[in-house]
Amino acid sequence: MSVIAQHRKKIAIGLITLGVLLLVIWLGQTAIAAGSLVRSLKTAQALLDDDPLATDATALGTLLRQTRRDVVVLRRNVGWLAGMGPAFRWLPKVGPLAGEAPALLTMADGLTEVGVLLWDAVEPAMTAFQAGEPLLEMVPDVFVQLTPVLPQARSAVSKAHVAFETINVDALPDRLQSPLKQLGPLLPLLADGLALAEAGPSLLGLDAPCTYLLLVLNEGELRPGGGFITGVGEIHVEAGKIAEMTFADSYAADDFKQPYPLAPEPFRQFMGIELLVFRDSNWSPDFPTAARQALKLYRPRPAVTVDGIIAVDQRAVQRLVDVLGPLTLPDSNEPVTGATLLAYLYSTWSQEEDERFGEWWQQRKSFMEPLAEAVMARVSSGDVDWLALAKTGQRLVTEKHVLLYFVDENVQTLLAVWGWDGGLHTPEGDYAMVVEANLGYNKASGKLDRAFTYEVDLTQSPPRATMTLTYTHTSDVDIACVPEARYDPEYTQMMDRCYWAYLRLYVPEGARLVETNRHSIPADSVANGEPWDGLPRISAAPEGAYTVFEQAMLLPTKSQDMVYFTYKLPDNVVQQNPDGTLTYQLYWQKQAGLQNVPARVILRLPKNAVLCPAQARSSANEAGVLFYDVDLRVDGSLHVCYQVSWGE
Repeated sequence: MSVIAQHRKKIAIGLITLGVLLLVIWLGQTAIAAGSLVRSLKTAQALLDDDPLATDATALGTLLRQTRRDVVVLRRNVGWLAGMGPAFRWLPKVGPLAGEAPALLTMADGLTEVGVLLWDAVEPAMTAFQAGEPLLEMVPDVFVQLTPVLPQARSAVSKAHVAFETINVDALPDRLQSPLKQLGPLLPLLADGLALAEAGPSLLGLDAPCTYLLLVLNEGELRPGGGFITGVGEIHVEAGKIAEMTFADSYAADDFKQPYPLAPEPFRQFMGIELLVFRDSNWSPDFPTAARQALKLYRPRPAVTVDGIIAVDQRAVQRLVDVLGPLTLPDSNEPVTGATLLAYLYSTWSQEEDERFGEWWQQRKSFMEPLAEAVMARVSSGDVDWLALAKTGQRLVTEKHVLLYFVDENVQTLLAVWGWDGGLHTPEGDYAMVVEANLGYNKASGKLDRAFTYEVDLTQSPPRATMTLTYTHTSDVDIACVPEARYDPEYTQMMDRCYWAYLRLYVPEGARLVETNRHSIPADSVANGEPWDGLPRISAAPEGAYTVFEQAMLLPTKSQDMVYFTYKLPDNVVQQNPDGTLTYQLYWQKQAGLQNVPARVILRLPKNAVLCPAQARSSANEAGVLFYDVDLRVDGSLHVCYQVSWGE
């Protein structure tokens, strides 16, 4: 063998050896990164199962950065190989995973990038918080660190979301399907959350001072927007802190030197109210509409520019106090808890025997400011279970005991996307919302039990529906139904009154009323002296594509009554799917201020109808009737898929 040939052989052996060595290193790095990533994901899952705020900040930061490094290594080492994965979808067992590998890697890349970006910005605050620093004190510094990275973070989330949308989750191994299905709905929420964080400096007064109205609602005097507006607070926020907070009776917002619109007809007839003023501004059940009306009618002296509205009812305050713990309040011998809050509020309202009416009337709502100050002092102290507070706040918003409105259209749009704006849902099928207004100058709403039944006959074309509303007045006090504005010495006596209710049923636009029962009210039981003829009113809703059926009802104490509406629904409440099956869908919204109302939906299916295989089934009898119990603690939807067999 020649010298040249020997050199070539040695070079070839060297190159092969180097290639094998590089392959071993590549395989080793990939295996190490893959193994580390699996361990990191298991650790992260364990942390999520515990209290995230209690997790050691250093350990969490290390975990996030390690996970990010593992994903970067994997994408660098096997990204080119994963790119060929879709060509091997045909392989048994591993084919589906290979086919989705590029998208899975891209999604992991985006999520770990955003995780590290956000953590690097908030880690100092998290460390300080765990060391005992008050959380609210750190808010300005957090946004200083967070704001510069938000555009890059939003881009990374968008990349992850786009990749996720291309993944066929159902084709993946079972162990991956569940976490990915949980992750899917969170990605748009994460994107929206980052968009909201970008608005954070302006919302928190970091860019310029801002002012919010706090509406105090009394659901005992139920109104379409949650309750009578009994009080109003101005909260002035500057540099991320509350600079000033003042409260006043809602009557103080009036300025009759300025013009006011006419009140809705039910106010004029049943309460003798001619003008629509601030305290009655939430006549619409659509909170954005009601909030905008409140802003028009809020006329304090001096005038103030308002950036948003937060409305809370008594139940919201009660549940927040439950989370915050006992509060020390004036005129209470013992700390006030969630369980004792309502009794405390009622006692502060009551009149003393020797107290002049004028003095009492001016002071009857003086509890608002010290209560708000006690709540803010507890929150500012940091002695709070933040996770429990956040969960409670989220539930109160979804249950409409807390209502939010912001002048910033971008923020308001995000709230609407999340269903946190208290707005009416745009009908996409069948729709129902029962709206109730107490028009009796009393607090009797708190003594009412309610039960709703909604029956839809899908055997008819167009479908025929009947909404039945049953009301029971639980007060055992005998009292005459005299329409008058008066105050009783004790707050609870205001509940033991007859109930003048004005009911509205929002249904899909185009629904046609067929039948209803009549509820006449004599002239001596109506404030303006004109009898209510008991006939329903039908109107087009100003809030959107709804038809509204309206009826009044006078319910004495110790009695029960029922109102029903039977109507024909539009044909489009039943949609035909491409595969020939049919879908009926109902969206039922609850009224703000109400707690859970027992409700039942009864669906009568066509003859020979068979539910789709994937349809979650309720109890169904042999006659093809389905029964669904609806939790009206929150808005809810119902989807029923079926097909009609025309064979026998």
